[in-house]
Amino acid sequence: MPRSATDLKPRILAEARRLLVAEGYGALSTRRIAREVGCTAPSIYLYFANKDTLVHALVDEGFQLLRAALEAARTQDGSLESLCRAYADFALANPEYYEVMFHLGTAELARYPKERYREQRAVLDLMAQAALGPGPEPEAALRTATLIWSSLHGAISLHLAHRIDKSVRGPELLDDAVRVAVQAARLEPTLRTE
Repeated sequence: MPRSATDLKPRILAEARRLLVAEGYGALSTRRIAREVGCTAPSIYLYFANKDTLVHALVDEGFQLLRAALEAARTQDGSLESLCRAYADFALANPEYYEVMFHLGTAELARYPKERYREQRAVLDLMAQAALGPGPEPEAALRTATLIWSSLHGAISLHLAHRIDKSVRGPELLDDAVRVAVQAARLEPTLRTE
């Protein structure tokens, strides 16, 4: 059964994501992607101006999925703990997206546009709002979001990279990371006043 053109863009993105994670930015080529998805290399340019815009689209896609996960957690009970758990669950369920969103770094890749990064980064502010309440002062919100994110990100990154000691069980470590992130958010205002 021939594949339709309407599902070409998602297939291009999926193959690009797979290649990036498995082999790195240097292995990513439109010819290789085209061969894997069954189209011509010029067909890819109908959707993406170049390799970097393709990678940036993957970052966008990952942040959209993360935003949906956090919004769902906020709708369910809105607690900081549930948002942190949703973040950790997203990372574990989507390790390829997580890798592309937060770990892909290469001198050859064009910098992700600052305005889009700020827009995408705002998903983490949902956690700051859960910690600080509605309409937190921008500086406090940014600092709190960064504390929460760094607590979670460190444990998640080590777990996904299989860089933790075998005697440390991953699920328990991530449960603890959620607890530490929640505690860090509660401590942050007191740290500011000292």
